[in-house]
Amino acid sequence: MIETQHLRLIHALYQQGSVYEAAEVLFITQSALSHQIKKLETLIGGAIFVRRSEPIKLTPKGKKLLKLADKILPKIIKTEKQLTDSKGGRLNIAIECHSCFDWLIPTLDAFRQQQPKIDFDLSLAFSFEPMDALKNHDVDMVITSDPMEDKSFEYFPLFDYQMLMVMSKNHALSNKRYLTPQDIQDQILLTYPVSHERLDVFNYFLKPAKVNPKSTRKVELPIMIMLLVLNNQGIASMPQWALTKSQKYQVALKPLGKKGVWRTLYLAVRKTDFEEEYIQDFARIAKQVSFQNLTNIKPT
Repeated sequence: MIETQHLRLIHALYQQGSVYEAAEVLFITQSALSHQIKKLETLIGGAIFVRRSEPIKLTPKGKKLLKLADKILPKIIKTEKQLTDSKGGRLNIAIECHSCFDWLIPTLDAFRQQQPKIDFDLSLAFSFEPMDALKNHDVDMVITSDPMEDKSFEYFPLFDYQMLMVMSKNHALSNKRYLTPQDIQDQILLTYPVSHERLDVFNYFLKPAKVNPKSTRKVELPIMIMLLVLNNQGIASMPQWALTKSQKYQVALKPLGKKGVWRTLYLAVRKTDFEEEYIQDFARIAKQVSFQNLTNIKPT
């Protein structure tokens, strides 16, 4: 039967590239490691690496073992840490929207009371691919409106929200009940610094109509977007709950199309973490706090 030590062995061989260096990281002698390799190869009925290859080249059977090790060892390491770490753990959250802070901070405050031993970090997911980071265990949760069809992930739906176009009250489009894609053709569209493929206003409003704005301007800070909007230097698409109370009175908010563009916000986690108590707690609290604090949202 394949055991954990076999998975650690194949992982060390692949990572270090030689029997000598693998023995060093496993804290055993080279002869002891060679003995373990022979026992493993007898167990599976074949060699796990090509002899006299440098660095070590795995055989097909070795590669299958490595694939299993890559799947199992991270789970074992994480569980061991949770069982032995008296301080609890860490929840590293990647955020795809600056505006999430308005409901996320109250959620974190409530979560801290429920799970005081869990520390958390926040990362803005503008400078990296958050779902790849989630799969690679670089982050533990991603707040996203774009779920991927990947069996590695599970999703907690939080709420549905409407994307609106924000503009100054004296803007030429401010008297319209709703906007059409053609209305945007001669406008400067202010966006966060991400590719168009990750922006709802392009994916669900402009692209289907094969329309592009006159130009786009990438802006990192929400406060700068609002300043530009109020000075008639562009328009921006965002949910209503991304605006402060005072900002809502200063601008005009227009639906995208007659029926509007509605999206769902999700918490994405690794499938292996889905049943974790602190993950379930965070999702429950986030949903509850969202409906207590946000307007213009509805259940998914």
